[in-house]
Amino acid sequence: MLQTDKITALYCRLSQEDMQAGESESIQNQKLILQKYADEHHFFNTRFFVDDGFSGVSFEREGLQAMLHEVEAGNVATVITKDLSRLGRNYLKTGELIEIVFPEYEVRYIAINDNYDTIDPNSVNNDFAGIKNWFNEFYARDTSRKIRAVQKAKGERGVPLTVNVPYGYVKDPRNKNRLVPDEETAPIIQRIFEAAANGDSSRKIAMDLNSDGIMPPLKYKVLYKGNFSEDGAARASDLWNYTTVKRILKNPVYLGHTLLGKSKKVSVKSKKKLNVPKEQWAVTENTHEPIVTQEVFDLAQFNLGKGTFDFRQYDHVRRSIFSGIAFCAQCGHALCSCGTVYKGEREKYWYLSCNRHRPDITDPCAGVRIKYSDILEVVRQDLNSLICLSSEEKETVAREAMQR
Repeated sequence: MLQTDKITALYCRLSQEDMQAGESESIQNQKLILQKYADEHHFFNTRFFVDDGFSGVSFEREGLQAMLHEVEAGNVATVITKDLSRLGRNYLKTGELIEIVFPEYEVRYIAINDNYDTIDPNSVNNDFAGIKNWFNEFYARDTSRKIRAVQKAKGERGVPLTVNVPYGYVKDPRNKNRLVPDEETAPIIQRIFEAAANGDSSRKIAMDLNSDGIMPPLKYKVLYKGNFSEDGAARASDLWNYTTVKRILKNPVYLGHTLLGKSKKVSVKSKKKLNVPKEQWAVTENTHEPIVTQEVFDLAQFNLGKGTFDFRQYDHVRRSIFSGIAFCAQCGHALCSCGTVYKGEREKYWYLSCNRHRPDITDPCAGVRIKYSDILEVVRQDLNSLICLSSEEKETVAREAMQR
């Protein structure tokens, strides 16, 4: 591709925090600034790449990735942003783009407001770009701390912290900062707790809800409440499962309490979250109207854990040597031990079965089920064949296994 045919990539980014700065940081304002600069400095074949509502800390942005795809394909001559922070607020990754990726693909980078230009010898700020990127990341960290402090204060006042309020509740039409029971779904929450209080297991409750044609929480929110992407909506199941029921039964929000701090992000740069020990959770009581009573909630908790035992502690329980290493060839999930004891015979009725071969989950696996004795025989034959190999053949097999 000729240099004159290459794209001038005009990249715009706006985060939720930047929206508070008003029109000066808006996508439309960024577009006007970038196009004006491109026209005045004779940059042709312009194309906009936009990320609206995305943090600069993460580099998994659709617009940025689309632009980088064009860069790596050799289709971009110049990248222009309003300032360095629009490209990103992670100084390591931003520096990698500016100092490694763009030069390797002969891409010129310009940050207008920072007077930064990778090939302009008159650009005096090039040497200070690293410091500027560090300050941009520091800004992101400081903003994150402030947001957490605001969320904590709101949570202590019982203010809903997310757009999608808990299933069973809606925001009060007269006060958006308060939760009230949802006439449609609160009775379902009451039904779940009452069933658990009466001794029904989470699995039985889920199957009963499915039998009665009751829509599960995520599907209900997709259809009636939430604003979901196509991918997000596609993940919504038509069926209840026991984990959803358990999650509801353990949630103190249905007692009228607000719970904070169940998880925390690894760092401001990462999306990964870690679970926080229960004793460190922050619970603010009586922030909204309860759906269930404390008596029913406590009884449901008691019955929820009543059937939970670690059977592995008993000597008579069969232990599988394939635990954690045998997986279903159809869906990739782990194979677990199953079977029964009939007339004192254990081995004859012992199987390994796919974890997803259950009727109470969405899109269950067609089922991989193999007798424990059969898989032991397969392994035994394989081991015998390996024992018969020469030393050189064993080394070859080992190398091939490591490569796989």
